Amino acid sequence: MCGLSGIIYKNSTPNQKHIFNMNGMINHRGPNQSGYLEFKNILLGHVRLPVMDPRNVGRQPMSNDERYSIVFNGEVFNYHEIREKLIKKNFRFYTHTDTEVVLNAFKEWGVNSFNMFNGDWVISILDKEENTLTLARDQLGTKPCFIFENSNVISFCSEIKGFMGLEEDLKFDEDHLGISQITLFEFSKTKFKNVSQLEPGMLIIIDLKSLERKKIRWFNPLENLLNIHPNYEVNQGEYYQRVYDATKLRLNADLKIGTSLSGGLDSSTIFTVLNLIEKEQSIKNKFDLNPTIIDYKGNKTTKHAINLANKFNREYNLVSIGQDISLENLSKQISQLEITEEFNKQLILYEKQKSLGIDVSIDGLGPDEFLGLPSFIFQLSQNTYNNIVESNEILNTYGTEQQKEQIKRIFGGLAEAKQYLQFNFENLTNKKNYFSKYIFSEPKNLNFDKSKLLINKDLEMLKNFNLEFQFTYFRTHCGFVQLLLSKWDRASMASAVEIRSPFLDKNVYLYSLSLPLEKKIKNGKLKSILRDSFDSLLPKEIINQNFRQGLARFKRNLNSDTNLGLINEIINQNNFRHSNIWNAKKIIDDFNQKNNIDNIWEISKFYLMQEEFKTRLTDVKNNFKHKFEIVKKLS
Repeated sequence: MCGLSGIIYKNSTPNQKHIFNMNGMINHRGPNQSGYLEFKNILLGHVRLPVMDPRNVGRQPMSNDERYSIVFNGEVFNYHEIREKLIKKNFRFYTHTDTEVVLNAFKEWGVNSFNMFNGDWVISILDKEENTLTLARDQLGTKPCFIFENSNVISFCSEIKGFMGLEEDLKFDEDHLGISQITLFEFSKTKFKNVSQLEPGMLIIIDLKSLERKKIRWFNPLENLLNIHPNYEVNQGEYYQRVYDATKLRLNADLKIGTSLSGGLDSSTIFTVLNLIEKEQSIKNKFDLNPTIIDYKGNKTTKHAINLANKFNREYNLVSIGQDISLENLSKQISQLEITEEFNKQLILYEKQKSLGIDVSIDGLGPDEFLGLPSFIFQLSQNTYNNIVESNEILNTYGTEQQKEQIKRIFGGLAEAKQYLQFNFENLTNKKNYFSKYIFSEPKNLNFDKSKLLINKDLEMLKNFNLEFQFTYFRTHCGFVQLLLSKWDRASMASAVEIRSPFLDKNVYLYSLSLPLEKKIKNGKLKSILRDSFDSLLPKEIINQNFRQGLARFKRNLNSDTNLGLINEIINQNNFRHSNIWNAKKIIDDFNQKNNIDNIWEISKFYLMQEEFKTRLTDVKNNFKHKFEIVKKLS
């Protein structure tokens, strides 16, 4: 796992200092190696965590001819089989990296090669002969790819903070600042001016001379759905095998692999499969199955995690989390995550794993959104309701009075239901700006161009699917999951730990997406296919869990004296009081009257993020200046 960056200059000569700064801003993603490339009006940068083939020959930007160069973030887990196909086509390889396989696959099959990749990735390939740059993102959007553009440059980066290195204005967008992050991800927007995201399954080809862009959707999930066997027992076997194979596929690394364990169903499944694979395959090299367990006040599953670790005779690493409210630590956390949610448990988890020498963590992230979350039940139930309406319509047309009475005794008032429910994606999009009263310029009415919404291109096909599928598709492919994955990516990469989730393997998530609702929810339980597929392997206390917990975000009591004091300290800082974005006077007045404390706290954290970005850039510049002076002296 790594970090990538690139700058295309529209009117000026490339400035190497900019790419050094960008690399420095995201150096935590790849602290082992870094590099850059300059060609005409483009600079490409890369920082590397050498999970595969740590030798210097694996450094990026990478090229093995005079034409193509690549910078690559992520992993292609099935690269061995692709490499074998390329060898049969007389390709030579100089490294053992998946990066070189991706590069050669692109040379052989072009953008069609992306369909061969099973992994999590963002790829940027420079074609010096055609004078083009191809930038592509994986099918599900597991790895982030942000794009900054103004009158001077087109730039891309693995994290938003990297754009600080351009020495251009990276400012908050007043119109977006108070909008729900999920809504912004639906439209591939961000809270920053001139910064957007490349959508999942999309690629852009940029002509470096004319700057013309061609945007292509290289992967559409609706065209890749799987046929599901009608026998539920067959489904269990298929699901088990897919999860097992996906977990095994993720065990290839030249650095130390570990895992985390929450004691919930998802992480317990992956932990159990890892132990089975180790036993069956006798895997020992750089494979540490002593899990990291996070404990905190109110955690219901810590004992389940400990019991499961003991079952497999593992020496677990228990990390107890308190309530750290240090202003310095809070600023760093928010800057690392680029969100104001206090997602601190994830950060602490991967900090601990890194301290244990773990570079790759195989985790249980991902199945909830495909197999049903408790918060989705209302929308999923609409499908059941429409089935009843359908039955009523048939009964009224063909049924006898006796049959109608029987149905009334079973369904009561629902036997009279005649109106079909329609799914409206607009109802799931919250465009309210919660900061509108505190922004100097009146935020514009956010009538986002719906034609730019990725799901809009699928609406014609989706109308022929039932409501349950439409809702599941919306949640998994139009922002909700992508926001979650982006948070986990930055939480792990803040400590240079690569996370791999078997549940997000394309052979697993497409199977989960394709499953009908009745195979996901059975006997009053969510995620039935997962529970039933692993029922014989997991303890009953885990199989029968009737709650969902995970690593919940930290929630403060904002009205406590301690937290009020923290807010007061922030909003009275000189830079906050002189902001040209928000009305500091009104904020302070409302705070003193204890009005809208929750919104004021959110604005305070955005301020901390921006200030920490500036601090980090200053450190990067000073470090670059120091290194430059040493090189100059030596030369």
